[in-house]
Amino acid sequence: MGVQQILQQISVQTPGRGFTRLDGRLNTWIRSTGMNQGILHLTCLHTSASLTINENADPRVLQDLDAWMTDAVPEHRSYLHDDEGADDMPAHIRTALTSQTLSLSVSRGQLLLGAWQAVYLWEHRSAAHTRTIACHLFGQPSSRPTPEINTQTSSASPQTLLSLRNGERINQAIQARHDPNAWGTDDGIDTNTDLMIDRLHDLSD
Repeated sequence: MGVQQILQQISVQTPGRGFTRLDGRLNTWIRSTGMNQGILHLTCLHTSASLTINENADPRVLQDLDAWMTDAVPEHRSYLHDDEGADDMPAHIRTALTSQTLSLSVSRGQLLLGAWQAVYLWEHRSAAHTRTIACHLFGQPSSRPTPEINTQTSSASPQTLLSLRNGERINQAIQARHDPNAWGTDDGIDTNTDLMIDRLHDLSD
């Protein structure tokens, strides 16, 4: 079966300056096309909003990004282009500093993203807007209906994701302290860390 392509535009309502998450809606659309594997190219058809991939669990990351951008491109200065208000020219600059396009891999009927990644429309204007995103999908359709895939990022809450990530960090710290040769140098006596590692291995098994 050859490569096929689908081009569609979607409208996205934004509440004003900030981030609107898109990957859930995009995955729903990809599944509706029957496309199993390929590339999704996104274009934001505006000059005062952009697209980005970033943190999906801790909302403070998005707050810090927005605060940094506000400091980097302030509204309280004189711009030649000021016909549409004080937030207009800064929105154009913020768009130029970010990206209006993204190309993403599609695998098993959904976007191939990292555990902590999400796709966002970044609105740079203060007021609410309706934004248009062009979605150009290239790929191979599935020979059978694509099953629903319950991924960590689509089903877990931000608090759950953060707990999982903190658990991963604790496990990494424990593994870093573990010396697999300690048993031979400690007169055959297991240390507390050794016993903990053994218990973790038992749980994982």
